[in-house]
Amino acid sequence: MPLKHLTRTLLAAAAAARASAFLVAPLDHHLHVVSDQLPFGQLHHAPGPLASAPSSSSSSSSSSSSSDDDDFKCNLPPAIDPAGDGLPSADDLFSSAAALAKQVERHEAVVRVPSVCFDDLGEPDEDERWAPFYDLHHVLEVLYPTIHERATVEKANTLGLVYTLKGSDPSLKPTLLAAHQDVVPVPDESTWKYPPFAAVYDGQYLWGRGASDDKNSLTALLTAVETLLASGWTPARTLILAFGFDEECSGYRGAGAIGKLLTERYGDEGIAVILDEGGLGLQRLGGGGDDDDDDEVLYALPSVVEKGHVDIWLELSVVGGHSSIPFPHTSIGIMAEIITSLEAHPYEPALLDGSPPHRHLQCQARYSPRAQPDITRLVRAGDLAALSELLAREQPIWQYMIQTSQAVDVIRGGQKINAMPELVTLGVNYRVAPQNNIPEVQHNVVRYIRHIADKYGLDLRAYEGDDDYEGYLAESDPEARPVRPTWDVDYNGTLILRAQEKTHGTPVSPTSGPIWDTFSGTIRHSYASEGRTVVPVGEIMTGNTDTRHYLNLSPNIYRWTPNTRAGSINIHTIDERILMSEHMDIVKFYYNFVRNFDKADF
Repeated sequence: MPLKHLTRTLLAAAAAARASAFLVAPLDHHLHVVSDQLPFGQLHHAPGPLASAPSSSSSSSSSSSSSDDDDFKCNLPPAIDPAGDGLPSADDLFSSAAALAKQVERHEAVVRVPSVCFDDLGEPDEDERWAPFYDLHHVLEVLYPTIHERATVEKANTLGLVYTLKGSDPSLKPTLLAAHQDVVPVPDESTWKYPPFAAVYDGQYLWGRGASDDKNSLTALLTAVETLLASGWTPARTLILAFGFDEECSGYRGAGAIGKLLTERYGDEGIAVILDEGGLGLQRLGGGGDDDDDDEVLYALPSVVEKGHVDIWLELSVVGGHSSIPFPHTSIGIMAEIITSLEAHPYEPALLDGSPPHRHLQCQARYSPRAQPDITRLVRAGDLAALSELLAREQPIWQYMIQTSQAVDVIRGGQKINAMPELVTLGVNYRVAPQNNIPEVQHNVVRYIRHIADKYGLDLRAYEGDDDYEGYLAESDPEARPVRPTWDVDYNGTLILRAQEKTHGTPVSPTSGPIWDTFSGTIRHSYASEGRTVVPVGEIMTGNTDTRHYLNLSPNIYRWTPNTRAGSINIHTIDERILMSEHMDIVKFYYNFVRNFDKADF
């Protein structure tokens, strides 16, 4: 029976029947759009001052790669061809029409499963909306039989998947490859060109929710490893595949449980390297060299640091009443005034010296000096203030790599058209840039709305019981005081502020040393072509990944999904799709990555 028909049979009674139940409001604000023609792509990352990753012997500097000091030159390590291990090349295995057709069927089967993560899900063994994940696990067993036969498969917190292929050399620290099983919900199926869980392949793109984020990585990883095992490969270095199930809901149930399991087994810094989704993908630019030759430069932009993250929730309670005798402002009107005040105070952009975005620009100035002459001139002059202004002015995708973002994403209030609302809730999402920190963001919310609370006589209760905030307040604003009612209309109101989903900025992973050289050397080999220079350089992520739960496991954490902007379209919105020719290139890259790290001596 053809694979696509088998999959449909497996899911007909379960996943397909459930799909309509998953067409609800999207939840997470985690975007990662990659850039093809722009000097900066969009990504997820970075809060609090940028910290260096813990040092280790595996992250020491090497002469072949650029060092992380003040003399950064963006020197490139050599490409690393994994040939010599007796295995077929990635091009030989994955370049044919038959290989593409087989991978399309696999990806269709995985995308058809509506493995949606909702913000209000209960525990996996209690909430029936987790049921499609069991279907997905069964589909993976059918699609990848060799992995399931050869690997030790463990379940972390019921639905997290951990595959371990034990290496022959126990002295080598393992390699960890990560992806996530879950996808964001679909607000309105009717807005899609094709049904979001139909997984339609149009001959170029495969359409569907999760086709790119992040089942693109999931099927590519599994296909690369399945092919290696079917070719007779056995690892010298232990290989771990870790697939969380709630990354789109911050990963605490899935990757959080996986991280604890792996920490118990391998200890802190017990893993050599971790590769997860993310990054700025692949970006093509011309302007190479100082002459008239317009050779292509392909920038590979893995994220080496993530921004911080905090959600601020404001809950306004006031006395209600009949709408025929209203107060001058209802609670919704007051909350609208709060929103206006917050949005009137955006954060300032800052390109920090030596930060990943600065390093990226330095590489661009070296290898594509004519692509954007203004940027090249300012980089060479060392004028970071002017660069910050230029980047923030040009496009939002650049702006929020160097600026804390603020997005009013959720508002709830009002139940009856003739009754003044008594309760209004507002949710504001922040991704915190390195020059700022989470308590500062929390306090700025208080600063910008305090006069509104005064105006309406609201009792403002900010982050009660939050020790981090209280400590910050004691040092930075000792004059801060509770707001007491002063207005003569008695709203009898209370405004409560809470900070949730706090994630501080991550350490910066090394961009020199043997592990970086192996990673970037694999990239340079995998994407090499005639007349092209491949430049791997670390970047910053404007969002967050499951790696937030693995930070103790390794200092060498990289987040990279190698797509171009044209290859990965509409993540987290209507008509999400993946260019399957680029997906095949990702399979080739993972195939090469595993082989090169398996034979590396560190």
